[in-house]
Amino acid sequence: MSFCFCRFILAILVIVFAWWNPAWANIALTIIGILLALLALKRDFCCMAKKT
Repeated sequence: MSFCFCRFILAILVIVFAWWNPAWANIALTIIGILLALLALKRDFCCMAKKT
């Protein structure tokens, strides 16, 4: 599995929102969770285009 910058950022955001816990954290974590689930279904997808 190659490194995907988008997944890394989303994972960091989950940790930050879980600890920070603003009023809208539940909505943000739900959206991030949906994005991570979609990225997990498409294993070869990453937001950074591969350079050839």
